[in-house]
Amino acid sequence: MDTKEKNTASVSVRPRENSFAKEFLLVFLVLISSALFNAFLYACSPFQDGKVLEIVYSENMSFSVETGLLFHSLMAGGITIVFSYLFYFLLKPSGLSPIIGKKGKNLLPLSILSLFGLLAHVVLSIILTGFGLHPLLSALIVPFLCSLYYYFLYKLYLEERTYSNALFWEIFRFAIVGLVAAVFDFLVCYLVQFLAFSGNEAVYVTVIATACGFLVGVVINYLMSTFMVYKNAKTNTSKTGKGMLAFFLLSALGLLIGIGIQAFLYDFLFLQKDILFLSYPVDFVIRTLIVMVYNYITRKIFIYR
Repeated sequence: MDTKEKNTASVSVRPRENSFAKEFLLVFLVLISSALFNAFLYACSPFQDGKVLEIVYSENMSFSVETGLLFHSLMAGGITIVFSYLFYFLLKPSGLSPIIGKKGKNLLPLSILSLFGLLAHVVLSIILTGFGLHPLLSALIVPFLCSLYYYFLYKLYLEERTYSNALFWEIFRFAIVGLVAAVFDFLVCYLVQFLAFSGNEAVYVTVIATACGFLVGVVINYLMSTFMVYKNAKTNTSKTGKGMLAFFLLSALGLLIGIGIQAFLYDFLFLQKDILFLSYPVDFVIRTLIVMVYNYITRKIFIYR
């Protein structure tokens, strides 16, 4: 067996031992249990102090959220992580024993991405309740979604789907990287647009904010794409100077597309035409999804073949 064959054999993905139906049932039980447990925690929460925090999410637009919800969602998010992984380890829904790797190497990326799940838990709780959903329903929905995310991470790292070239796992890895980069992109954009420039409505502010977010996001995206999403890529182009330049140029074109979309949706339709649905977060999500599809296709074709 030559070196290439050995490498291919070493990264082969183990088939599940349990049937898909059994795996689905076990995972669903964990998701439902996590949701019900978190709803119970909210009902018994000691953080309901009645204090309200006003959050500005677009020009002249804001919503109110109880400060107690922030503390509860942070606590519930941490419990959801522990609860989910504990039962996935114990139940082994696919029938496969988890692989933590030499010196626990698989646990580090799992832990880092789980922290983003915790952040998502808090943000989703704030958004859903801020826009009118009853907090108890939010306490059911959010942990269900987050626990599902943790199961995909469990399979990604502890069942070594990071080496799978199956389309689902490749897109899932790409989506995680895109979302992580988007979080940093959004935070930087928001800080520049609404804090550094105090919500200035000038188009150049949108350009500067979007560019600053891009610079942070593209570095994170490159590192995670190269060393996580396409670990089993057949070529090594991404780690060469030519590959890095191609990654930056393709991302820069994505930036221009993003700036155009953001300027059209936010500066023109929202600010000038008063289409209130297209607030800053909505515009950001639309822009991010369009650019994410563009990034996946172009990087797959030109870099990570």
